[in-house]
Amino acid sequence: MRQETLPSARLARPAAAWLAAIAGAVLAFAAMASLIRAHADRMHLATGGAEWIWYTNRVPEPHPITFVATRDFVLDRAPERALAKVFVDRGHVLYVNGTRAGSGTQRPGDPLAVYQVASLLKTGINRIAIEAESPTGIGGILFSLDVHLSGRDAVVSDGRWRVDLAREAVEVGARYRPAVWGRPPQYPWGYPRIPEPRELEVR
Repeated sequence: MRQETLPSARLARPAAAWLAAIAGAVLAFAAMASLIRAHADRMHLATGGAEWIWYTNRVPEPHPITFVATRDFVLDRAPERALAKVFVDRGHVLYVNGTRAGSGTQRPGDPLAVYQVASLLKTGINRIAIEAESPTGIGGILFSLDVHLSGRDAVVSDGRWRVDLAREAVEVGARYRPAVWGRPPQYPWGYPRIPEPRELEVR
């Protein structure tokens, strides 16, 4: 006996194809939106792959803290140009190979502090040290170093840095792993930006 296809079944086939087409369009749109967001993220980042780091993520109650974060790296040659980009909530002193390169205080919404540090770098092992302080014990360090011939964001703040409460760490290096908050945007700092020319100070 010939089995007749019911009208509802005939209608279900184009409906299913239509729903599949909509699902495909939604997925394509989501992928496109993700690419656009990723591009916008890269455009906002002035510090490449740098991550926010801090001494600890355990602060049971507010209290002042001062500590040192350090990172050692090797250069094949002393660069002609090098730009350090720094944001520390709340205050920082930047040292390059033990020499003070600059200092400042920053709050959410402020631009990065930038320092020309080529004259302080050398062939071989170099050390960046940041003395950071916060009146509440809570804060963040974001750092990136552009080095001529080594590239933009050649050295960035991340889990490879070390932190230490001892002031001597500026000279001898810090000993402990930092807390890592992750890449920008992170609350409350968003995307710290390169300062406008009018915001630059002689440091």
